[in-house]
Amino acid sequence: MNLFIENASILDGTGKDFFKANIGIKDNKIVYIGKEKFTAERIINANELILTPGFIDTHSHSEFTILAAPEAEGKITQGITTEVNGNCGVSCSPMIGEVVERKLPELTSLELTPWNTIQEYISQLEKVRPAINFATLCGHGNIRGSIIGYKNIKVRKKDIKKMKELLYKELLSGVKGLSTGLIYPPGMFADSEEIIELARTLKKFKGIYATHMRSEGDKLFGALEETILIGRMADISVHISHLKTSGKGNWWKIDSVLKMIEDVKKEGLKISADRYPYIASATDLDAMLPSWIVEGTRDDIIKRLRSDTVRKKIKEYLKQRGMDFLNSLLISDVAYEKDKKIEGKRLGELTDLESASQFICDILIRSNLYVGVIYFGMKEENLEKILSQPYVMIGTDSSARCSSGITAKGKPHPRGFGSFPRFIKKYVLDRGLLSLQDSIRKITYLPAKTFRIEKRGLIKEGYFADIVIFDPAEIEDRATFTEPFNVSKGIKYVIVNGEIAVEDGTLTGKRNGKVLL
Repeated sequence: MNLFIENASILDGTGKDFFKANIGIKDNKIVYIGKEKFTAERIINANELILTPGFIDTHSHSEFTILAAPEAEGKITQGITTEVNGNCGVSCSPMIGEVVERKLPELTSLELTPWNTIQEYISQLEKVRPAINFATLCGHGNIRGSIIGYKNIKVRKKDIKKMKELLYKELLSGVKGLSTGLIYPPGMFADSEEIIELARTLKKFKGIYATHMRSEGDKLFGALEETILIGRMADISVHISHLKTSGKGNWWKIDSVLKMIEDVKKEGLKISADRYPYIASATDLDAMLPSWIVEGTRDDIIKRLRSDTVRKKIKEYLKQRGMDFLNSLLISDVAYEKDKKIEGKRLGELTDLESASQFICDILIRSNLYVGVIYFGMKEENLEKILSQPYVMIGTDSSARCSSGITAKGKPHPRGFGSFPRFIKKYVLDRGLLSLQDSIRKITYLPAKTFRIEKRGLIKEGYFADIVIFDPAEIEDRATFTEPFNVSKGIKYVIVNGEIAVEDGTLTGKRNGKVLL
């Protein structure tokens, strides 16, 4: 055997209680679970530690950063061994036409060259040898953007046919389903009919439909109804990305939302969700603007932002939302070097309602639209209700980054380094929202089953050796909104496909992740 683990207290991912056993690993698989002892190249004594399957991040955005930072320090040090990428309508492929133009500034900032197909992307990914396993959905934004660009138009039958052909190729390649981002261009320009027609392509492949819904706040009920309709009409499983009730005026909706989901589950619709364990979200600053501003190419948007007429309309829009809205937004990342001083500050500290439109338009133009924000718009009590639901999994909603190097930029959301230890420590061990057994199931076997990730998510003979060993007395997230690159505590070992990638909380340099397509 290559690796033998002794005296482990095992939670196998099924939700069943602990059991004590030894585990033998040969090559990349678990080959023995039992009481016997064997010799091995490396022996780990896991006494007083908990051993689980590797954690699965159900909502990741690492398609670009994993190429630039394949060590994936922020993810793997919190116990994540597999990511589901391609969320919110944005994926690694296809990248054709206007999609390349939209993504080029980000690719350039990471010193990457564009590709077109999923095969070309996978070739690049395998060359850099990622530390974690890579699974992905196909983004509707990539599909629509590749065929008709970022125009606010209703698709024609011939366009739908081309889009379905692109999606079919992606599904043949092994992507796990289709995702939409219906608050982002070009997804926001699609109607339900378009999405249903595309989603019907998934059934043959048993693919899942994952959605950043059209609204997570003021129009939440309608957005949820649309999601349910798509699942029913296409006869497929649906998954709600980062389930939330956003904005103080919408906090009261939580019980109704959960009841709507429970009711359709009873009717037979397969529906699940994910959530990060924080009450702040993160996105791009231009996503906070009215949809008509972000139509077209990057140059089109910047031209609008320079217009005095547009700035007056944005001013009126911001005044309607009020000073509380400005105070809820924290600037996390700007591309323009001379604006770096505003990172980590609230918009309300930097401007007032009278000047906010000018300020926002100017910083977006200077950074070529690349400005990230963190939005403090949710309620702790609602978060706990969501995390408690048996169908809700954990997703970081973050890209893989390292604490140094090209991806260590700005002050991104701490969820990229802390989500899973925070969930276990704060909400399971301290708050007791659910049992440790059930919490491990939510971050291992349940996501593996939901996203069709084979032979992972369980401690079982014949399964791939993706394993986390942690100390329940020490596990804790250390990443904060001011220090987002702090590595978590208490994760003693992370094993990916049989290789020790993290030992005593530190990267070993072993990168043994696989492409799961």
